[in-house]
This record gives sequence, C-alpha cells and structure tokens, in this order.
Amino acid sequence: MFKGRKGELEQLNGFYEGDNADVAVISGQIGIGKTTLIKEFIADKNAIFFEAYETTSKHLFEMLGKNIGVSTELDGISFCEEITKKAAKEKQLIIFDQYPHIVKADPDFDKLLHEYITTKWKDLPVKIIFCSDAFMLVDKYIKGKKAIWKDLVGLDLVVKPLGFYDSCEFFADASPKEAAFLYGITGGIPYNLVRTAALLGIEGYDEYAIKPIEGKNKIKEIAARLFLDRNSALGLNPELVMATELRELSYYNYMLTTLAKGLNRVNQISAEVNKPKDVVVPYLNSLMSIGVCTKDTAITELTNRKKTRYSIVNASTLFWYKIVVANYDKYVSRDIDGLWEEAEKTMDEYMKDVFIKMCGEYLQDRSDKNLLPFTVEEIGNWWVNDDEAGTTDGFDLVSLGKCEGKSATIYAQCYYIKEPIEVAQLKVLIEKTKQLHRQGDAFYLVFSNSGFHENAITISSAIKNIMLITLDEMR
Repeated sequence: MFKGRKGELEQLNGFYEGDNADVAVISGQIGIGKTTLIKEFIADKNAIFFEAYETTSKHLFEMLGKNIGVSTELDGISFCEEITKKAAKEKQLIIFDQYPHIVKADPDFDKLLHEYITTKWKDLPVKIIFCSDAFMLVDKYIKGKKAIWKDLVGLDLVVKPLGFYDSCEFFADASPKEAAFLYGITGGIPYNLVRTAALLGIEGYDEYAIKPIEGKNKIKEIAARLFLDRNSALGLNPELVMATELRELSYYNYMLTTLAKGLNRVNQISAEVNKPKDVVVPYLNSLMSIGVCTKDTAITELTNRKKTRYSIVNASTLFWYKIVVANYDKYVSRDIDGLWEEAEKTMDEYMKDVFIKMCGEYLQDRSDKNLLPFTVEEIGNWWVNDDEAGTTDGFDLVSLGKCEGKSATIYAQCYYIKEPIEVAQLKVLIEKTKQLHRQGDAFYLVFSNSGFHENAITISSAIKNIMLITLDEMR
C-alpha cells in the first residue's frame, strides 16, 4: 500500500518527460522505500526493471536476457542494440536497481552504456535510472568526481525517511502522544512503518504475516517487537544498515553511542572515545556521507567553526544507541521489561529530539499553506557554548523568514515534559532572544506536549507575537 512521496513522484515524472536521453540516480538506505517508489512510478509505464544480483558478468547477462525476454545469448552490445531498436518506436525507461553490482561485475558494460547514451541514444527517448542502497558506491561509480556519469545525471534523487504527517498514515488511530512515539521509533522509515502498521492490525498489511499485538500497552509491545526483543527483531537494525557501507563498525558504534548521550562537539567525542580530533573528524565525515550523522551550525553564524556540533539524523537510530546499546546487557539477556524500564527513564529526553523534528515540520508545513502570520524561508537553530561546563544553551529552533515583506525571526522552544508550560518559561524564551541581535519582527513560539498553564495562555493572548502550540494541535 503506497503512501506519501508526492514530491518524489513529481520529480520522477518530470524526468520522464521529453524525448531525449536522460539519466537519473535514486539512492537511499536499505528499507527507505526506493523500490516501492519506483514501482509506483512505473505502474502506468512500459519499463524495464532489473534488480542486479551480485554475481559474474556472464550470469548477470543471462538474468538480464530473461528480464527483457531475449531467448538468444545476451551481451552488452546486443542489449544496447535491442534498446536502440525499441527506442526508435517508443520511449524506453530502464531501471537498473543495485547498479554498483553491474559495474563491479562488468566495468566495460558501464562504459558501453555511457557511450550509447552520449552517441546513438542522444536524440532518442531513452531514460535510464540507476538505483542503489550504498551511498559510497553511488558516489564512486555514478556521481563522484571520477565517475563517467557525473556530468550526465539529470535527476539526483536521494530518498529520505517520511516526515511526521506522512508517517501518521500508518497509524491513523493512534493518539497524538502515541503517534509521536511511533514516528520516533520508526524514524519514518517505511520498512519500520509497514511492520508497525501490521502489528497494529491495520487493514492492508496482511502480506507481512505479522500477528497483531493485543493488550493495553501497545507502545511497549511495538518497541519490543521492533527493537527490544532480539529474537523478534522486526525493525531495521541501524548497525546492519551501516555494515553495507562501512568495513569496521567498532568506533562508529562508539561515536554514535557518544552522540546519543548528548556529547556532540568534536572535543567531547574525542575525549569520550579516546581518539585525537584528527581521527574523530574523518569518522564523522564517513557517517555524514551515508546520512547517519549531520553537522549543525548556528543559523546566523554558518562559518563559525567554534559553533559546530554533530547529531544523529534519524530518531530510530537515536533510539537504538540511546536505549538498546546503552543497556546492551539487558538486550542480550532478553530482559525486555528491564530494557523498557530503562527506556522510560530517558523517554522524555529521547522524545524531546523527536518533538523538535516534528515542530520543525509543523512550522514548514503551516508556512507552505499560508497558515501563519509569517513565512518560513529557513529553519535551523542557534546556541552559545559554555566551554567550562561543556554545555550549550540556545533555542530548539530558529527560523528566518518574512512578515509583510519584511525580515522576521521566529524563535521556538519545544517542551516534551510532563507538566504544562507556565508564564515563566515564556519569559525565559523572550529574554534569551536578546543574545541574538536580529532586525525585523520577532515571533515567539512555544510547543508543548502537555499543554499550557492558564497564566501562559493569558499572557500569549495579550501579546500578538507569542504563539502557543500543543501536541494535539500538531496531530
């Protein structure tokens, strides 16, 4: 059952238009839904879809011959000539899934395809899509500086996890609080989302042969079935995903566990893993190259190297390293109740990171729909470092935009706590904005999962630039 990906489909259909040869690349981690997206895209099109198997050149061409219905022995030239004949009559859409397997098995075929698309197919309607799970191999063979295809790629589509609102379609009956947690633990990754839908017994997911869970604490049971119970392991293990790209995981795992603790600056990571900074940074760069980590800079100080910190991109990966790896003894012994107890102790801290992502998406979504008194052009954050304490203090989100044609800055704090927010917390936010000198209008947004105290509501109603937003409103 296909959900979301409207923007991606629009890009692919735009690529398909026109009668000249063109090349696209689709990349994204395992389980992100690339194949599902492609099959939805080609559902109404005459296309060749070939998923390459890691084998020899001869075996690959045998499999490709069966795929296109050629009974005679196939090789690179005969395949290309077959496409040439067909393209003279109608548009040819060819998808090579796991394309790096083909290049490794037969580099000459890679060169031959390139030769044809730049010569014989140049003015023919031949559309080729290369697809792969491995970011590093895509860079090496297709997009990198030394790749022969680098100047021919008309569409470079990196498939990312679904956002909060698209993810909610997989658990439509969940409460706002449940939906927030399910979005966090699945990370918006379709592989995890469809299994969560099956566990919830939602119609249309019977193909996964997963027995729906029963009982009151469904949240705990889903967490257990996806990640906490090693014998169940329905969820996509982030370590297995990284293993497709990285040779040796020991220091990568240690760094991700360190980031999950909240130690996010290079000097902090270096001290924790007992490696010098010039060793730590290349490891972090590798994690960024495969989309596991990101480097954050203060939104108004992008060139300030002193204000650089790193974070784990996906909330599902964060859950794994913050909860499971941090309590690995309980995971190994299958102490699911004990592991869940540890999860509950840090749940608000974990959910704060999830909540910030949701608030950012809410801001962008409402801005795109013109439902706010300002428009959002850029979303980031801003902070100051306390080097002595090794801490940072700032805003959860800072957005730069416009209000009635003039510059506007939107300051936001995102509270995921058990108590309603009081007026004192609003005053802290407003006072903190004095550290960041900005011209134009200022808006103060406070997001809360537990609502707001009456005194905060009274103040916000009197000051037009203060907005209070609850989790229920976001859902």
